[in-house]
Amino acid sequence: MSRWAEEGGKSPSGSGTAMSLLRAQERELPLTDGVPAEAILAQLNRILASATFRYSERLSRFLKFVVEQRLAGNASQLKEAVLAVEIFDRKPSYDSRVDSIVRVEARRLRDKLDKYYSGEGSDDPVTIVLPKGTYVPAFLLRHAVTATPAPVANAVRRPVPGKLIAAASFLLVAVAFAYWMGLRQSNTSLPLRRLTSDAGLTFQPALSPDGTLVAYSSDRNGTGDFDIWLQQVPGGQPHRLTEDSRDEVDPAFSPDGMTIAYRAEGDADGIYTIPTLGGKSTLLARGGYRPRFSPDGSRIAFWIGERSFRTSKIFIVPTSGGTPVQLAPEFSYAAWPLWSPDGRYIVFVGNKNRMKDWESYTDNWDWWVVPAGGGPAVCTFARDVFKKYGLAAPQSVWTYERIAPGVWLSDGSIICSARSGDHTNIWRIPISRRSLRAHGPVQQVTFGSGRDDHASFARGGTLVFSVLTYKSDVWSLPLDVRTGEPNGHMIRLTSGTANHMRPVVSTDGSRVAFVSNPAGNYDVWTKDLTTGREIALSATREDEVTPILSPDATTVAFGTSAPPSRAIFAAPFSGGSVSQLCSNCGEPRSWLPDGRSLLYQWVSPSGTSLIAILDMSGRVTPLVQSSESALFSPSISHDGKWVTLVVRRPPDDHRVAIIPLRDGSAAPQREWIFVTEPGAWVNKPRWSPEADALYYVSDRDGFVCVWMCRLDPKTKTPVEQPRVIAHFHNARASLGSVFGLELSVAKNKLVFNLGESSGNIWLAPSGN
Repeated sequence: MSRWAEEGGKSPSGSGTAMSLLRAQERELPLTDGVPAEAILAQLNRILASATFRYSERLSRFLKFVVEQRLAGNASQLKEAVLAVEIFDRKPSYDSRVDSIVRVEARRLRDKLDKYYSGEGSDDPVTIVLPKGTYVPAFLLRHAVTATPAPVANAVRRPVPGKLIAAASFLLVAVAFAYWMGLRQSNTSLPLRRLTSDAGLTFQPALSPDGTLVAYSSDRNGTGDFDIWLQQVPGGQPHRLTEDSRDEVDPAFSPDGMTIAYRAEGDADGIYTIPTLGGKSTLLARGGYRPRFSPDGSRIAFWIGERSFRTSKIFIVPTSGGTPVQLAPEFSYAAWPLWSPDGRYIVFVGNKNRMKDWESYTDNWDWWVVPAGGGPAVCTFARDVFKKYGLAAPQSVWTYERIAPGVWLSDGSIICSARSGDHTNIWRIPISRRSLRAHGPVQQVTFGSGRDDHASFARGGTLVFSVLTYKSDVWSLPLDVRTGEPNGHMIRLTSGTANHMRPVVSTDGSRVAFVSNPAGNYDVWTKDLTTGREIALSATREDEVTPILSPDATTVAFGTSAPPSRAIFAAPFSGGSVSQLCSNCGEPRSWLPDGRSLLYQWVSPSGTSLIAILDMSGRVTPLVQSSESALFSPSISHDGKWVTLVVRRPPDDHRVAIIPLRDGSAAPQREWIFVTEPGAWVNKPRWSPEADALYYVSDRDGFVCVWMCRLDPKTKTPVEQPRVIAHFHNARASLGSVFGLELSVAKNKLVFNLGESSGNIWLAPSGN
């Protein structure tokens, strides 16, 4: 029973609201705040259909609910407890002292309305506001209402759970298509057909040139690894093409359809080829990603790079074998090569400059075009076009905040996957044949509510693509207090539909802080693992990053992701006022033992890495800096005498280092202790509570796993070789695919976020 029924009112959800509004319409809808109800409803629909609100489902639901309830005469019932139950699906026992969801979302709604009316709604005839201190909306008639109908937004209702699941599933795959291949500039919708129906992750489809076969990567085998599968189009039984224990991904057909190239992960990672009809695979190049055949089938373009993809290189290798030849060597970052339809050019994601920020993956990338035989590269300025049309990179570790070109069509346009608001879809961007510059208008190809990616076309116009879902949650792994070794099964600490990432745990293991996006952008949340209480500490328009807990776990410091501000804030763990500690400083990383200062990292515009100490008054004291190496992810020991961090020198020299501290100053580099050898990717080094071991993540065994190295308690030199203590070789749930990865250590547990992906493949046939 809802709160409305308990308090003697009629339930406002479902048909109750509709009937109330219908009766009001039959009474010719009276004035509310002096504004005709018809005008209010038209304005509500106008707002819900706007670009500002279109992808904010929760806030749209909030606004629609309170406006309709006021028009239905239920203003007196718009209380916090009622809204929690009816809008946010809380239980009738909801306690606002423990859960601040309604207050947080009300602040967001007010901000969102301000944004709407300061932009696209500046000339609207009616203003809808949610005054502070109340949940009853108010209305203001700004000027006469014309007879022009408002756009109709999708209804935001509260269906029963079964209907909600069905609706979500339908929306995920109900994709409309517009203007691609032979279609003219019309919004003609095309029929879709689902090719796979797997519970796990089936993705990265590649069509044969004649459109009769599709190859893809899938973990449907049940052993936890990806294999390449082959299937007839439009229907047919899938055939497993690769059968070893490695992950095989990114298949691509040769122009004659007789060979498939793919990438294999693991110890012998690289680019392989295999006959389409089955047979023995052949290694062409070690370490390569995303192979693509030239149109004549004589060569394959691919790229190599470290796991964090700060540096990468493009190569071309003959399909018959031989030495790969680097293309565009003047670029510090060159990846995602794609052949032009005539084979004369290759477009790629490139950056000639050194990355400015080693942790948030921002850089000066763009799409560049280079002659396939070598020569000067030409910038397409695609990034300016993406910015103009409000497109951003998918939130994925696969592209690291860059939009990758996917298919170069015969009409000169390029297909890619990009994010607009909360949705990631497939887009088409025109490229001038003469100047090789990108230009508008960009055109949206798919309109699904999941993540649409990995488009592939056949000559006849058939299109296949992946529809993906991704979820990141915070997990803990119990540790033996005496040995520091795992001694139990993993435990999920967060749930729900939002992503939860960058977790940090208190030393005693009772409290965690993390960032989560239940309302769209990422805010800082805390959870008391003893009581289960979970609250939001921040509610801003910007994304917050890297929360860290003070030694006594009473305060959370965190940063903002949007440059150039890069401010650091602090707030009580249990909620309260947020104070700014500094502006334009960096990302907080570790509290000092005194609880009055913290370490943060920053990279200057010139590329200098800085680790500095920030006290609560805002005073900054540099600790260590380098213009030769990237220094990041620092953590200080509990006695305050040692700092561990990652030292990275391009292209692939990553090492975990320990720096002695003397009177608050860092020892010279000759005294640094290196825990790992160059070569393997490493990140997130974290101290054990007694500072007699380091935990970190690495891909040394071909997968991203948790490693441990025991140290001498006094000198901090390694006393044994590093070893894996937690393997994550499952393709569907891994550390390697997680966005915003963090590792944190308590005396009795490890805490980290784990990414879980699922997906299937859809088809738009030709001739439609």
